[in-house]
Amino acid sequence: MIPINEIVETLIGEVHNIGEPCVLVRVAGCNLDCNWCDTNHQAINERISAQEVAERVEKTGRGWALVTGGEPLLCPVTADLLAKLVNRGINVLLETNGSIPLDRVPAKVVKSVDMKTPSSGHAGCFLESNLEFIFKNDYVKFVITNRQDFDWALVNIEKYSLFEMTNVAFSPVWGIMNPGELAKWILETGLPIRLSIQLHKIIGIK
Repeated sequence: MIPINEIVETLIGEVHNIGEPCVLVRVAGCNLDCNWCDTNHQAINERISAQEVAERVEKTGRGWALVTGGEPLLCPVTADLLAKLVNRGINVLLETNGSIPLDRVPAKVVKSVDMKTPSSGHAGCFLESNLEFIFKNDYVKFVITNRQDFDWALVNIEKYSLFEMTNVAFSPVWGIMNPGELAKWILETGLPIRLSIQLHKIIGIK
């Protein structure tokens, strides 16, 4: 059974296919407690099977499912859910914090994998073994609070040669990091870093 916080129709708000209608599946629970976390990720509203979740998503007729948390991979059954969604021909975007192995995630799933910055309080939790399972269509995301986070991210991009394997996105912490300032820093690097702003917050939906 999967501990579910919510299942709701919305728009993809970050990183991949921003603005695309989707079904958001928020799995409850997280192994981290980031300083700037804005999600009530521990609240469990129901526990249901991967089969039932997949059926609910399919019934909406939406082409995309966004599986997020908390940390969705903290629940072992989430990997089964991802497979069931893919087998139904549904496009899947998985948001994960990078501290849980990705080896059971189906290859067709688009992954947004965090590499936690110092301001999160969890820098260093990223599993280097996960690099084997991050592909060209995926994303490594850095959530940025300040210049220290930004410079730390640049060091790790080079350390892991991230541009050679995948997409890289920087996301400003809502209400703390000015998106325009972050955009300026990105432009100054000359690097192909994508700015990812939380669209769902701008338009006032989940």
